[in-house]
Amino acid sequence: MVTDPSAQRIDATSTPRTARAHSHALALARPRLAYVVLHLVFGVSLGASLGALAGCAAQRPTPVAPAATAFPEGATPPSGRDPATIPPPIAIPADGAAVIGTAKATIFDSRKVATQIDRRAVPGPQRRPGSLLPEHRRPPIEKGSPNGLAYGMQGTAQRNDVDPAFPGIGATVWTPPDPYLAVGPSHIVATVNMKIAWYLKNGTAQFENFLDSSGNPGFFEEIGGGAFTFDPKCFYDEHTGRFLVLALEFYSATNESWITIAVSDDSDPNGVWFKYRTPAVVELASGCRYWIDYPGLGYDGQAWYVTGNLFSLSSNPAGCAGFGGTLVRVFEKPGAMTGGTAVWRDVVEPSASWQVASARRADDAARLVSVNNSTSLAIIRVNNPLTAPTLAKSVCPVPLMVADGSAPTPVGSLSLVDRRIFNAAVRNGRVFAGNHAAAATNGDASAIWYEIDVSAATPTLVQSGRIAAIGGEHTFFPALAVNDSGSMALVYGRSSATLHPTIEVAGRVSCDATGTLGASTVVASSTTSPGGNNPRWGDYFGAAVDPADGSTFWVIGERQIASGWTTEIVSFRVGRAGDLNGDNAVNSEDLGVLLSAWGACGSGTCPADINNDGVVDSADLGQLLSGWGPCAN
Repeated sequence: MVTDPSAQRIDATSTPRTARAHSHALALARPRLAYVVLHLVFGVSLGASLGALAGCAAQRPTPVAPAATAFPEGATPPSGRDPATIPPPIAIPADGAAVIGTAKATIFDSRKVATQIDRRAVPGPQRRPGSLLPEHRRPPIEKGSPNGLAYGMQGTAQRNDVDPAFPGIGATVWTPPDPYLAVGPSHIVATVNMKIAWYLKNGTAQFENFLDSSGNPGFFEEIGGGAFTFDPKCFYDEHTGRFLVLALEFYSATNESWITIAVSDDSDPNGVWFKYRTPAVVELASGCRYWIDYPGLGYDGQAWYVTGNLFSLSSNPAGCAGFGGTLVRVFEKPGAMTGGTAVWRDVVEPSASWQVASARRADDAARLVSVNNSTSLAIIRVNNPLTAPTLAKSVCPVPLMVADGSAPTPVGSLSLVDRRIFNAAVRNGRVFAGNHAAAATNGDASAIWYEIDVSAATPTLVQSGRIAAIGGEHTFFPALAVNDSGSMALVYGRSSATLHPTIEVAGRVSCDATGTLGASTVVASSTTSPGGNNPRWGDYFGAAVDPADGSTFWVIGERQIASGWTTEIVSFRVGRAGDLNGDNAVNSEDLGVLLSAWGACGSGTCPADINNDGVVDSADLGQLLSGWGPCAN
């Protein structure tokens, strides 16, 4: 195995979870009034039965055993819906004005699902969801003008304090998993193609079910979700204390496209969810009709935002463009979070693959971020999102991004999609975003991150950097988050011709040198790699900040074992040695933590054991005092 001398690699998957001074709070599901009220949504008949509650202890998921499939390439399963009840396309006017839409709720109580943790093997070999969709290609990324900007490189300082990983959802019949997660005060919600699960923060699984009609019932089945959902995502909205889950649906036989969401009734995912199935076939002024793919999802204090690429329906007449731009859908919160009418507004942006940079702070506004060309990013602010949304777009120069669509493994290669933005966040008027591209010097893909000041009308690049990789190694699919102290964390994958794909993390504190991250930590390693050339990997990982403390990061990523892909979830903190309370300063508060832990750490480790030798003593005190003071360059 090729190693990177700048990276500290610690595979924590088999290490027991240890007690920490800032341990994660656990919560039991509190009893609530159980109720199920079924509504008709767009004329859909809802007939799934809900049974008695049945719990299940957490365990590593058993991978799905492949069997036969009934759906050929380029054809999705039927939706089962009466075509007469399919709503008409959403007509976007030529002047770009927003179009308003509404939907009624289906109310679902997860505690009534008979099998709380459903890990049945569903018939079908592993398939890429895109293989069942119509031919669809986004426009290529254009070449930009040289600008002389350069990426910073990874440093050697250790910034990560990593907990042991715990298993997330295991292999389904779909690949790639598209893993994503949301973090609430006491729970982790995770989604993959095509399942949802949630856990206590110690890794105890509480619920796992299929998103599509493979469940009993599937999570979106009662509102009309058929046998094909894809590209799921989720978040926890700290402004409202609610989880939101999204999945797309597409059915080729009837030209149906849907954006389907579920909103929890409080910060505990166990219990009531309000679900909305919203139509997503768009008709542009040309008369051409489009379906939605590859969503972005995010929030701020005002609204929830969904983006998605628009691709031509096969029924369009000759002359319709294959790509129709990006649909931007803005959901109002009040009705949807109480089980009332969900209200949204749609506008269209002509370019592709926009991600939503979520804003955890009330005084920040979400942004949309995309690659404009090989040397610039585009950033959109949605003005008047709750009344008459308009898109104000600007461009920010960044260092060169060189195309590289694959990464080697010991048994073949992985498909890396392209140079699009995969993840973004907003904090203090700064947009943080991540993608991957090849280094111009050696052609190896590197995970890239950007920090862009969007406080003025014209955005400016503050800094950007690459995940360090030695020759022949590739890093890819970065997801990032920024906590309350301004520390940033990334999760990403790494592989080479001698290295099976890993899940790794790295972080930086605000006083680190411009463009640098700390050393990498391996949190989970694959035992093998997918066979063949360019099987899809990713297509994205997920990262979030724990709202319980505003400091801890949680991430999810994909790895490969003999029986297929699986996902791992891990929490960690980012800080300097000696900053024991994570406030970006080393002071008397940290000294107090160290002195209170003085002595042997017992059978585990403890945060005050700065040098990790199993005892808190004068050596740790010396390291703490050497970094005394605030975080400053």
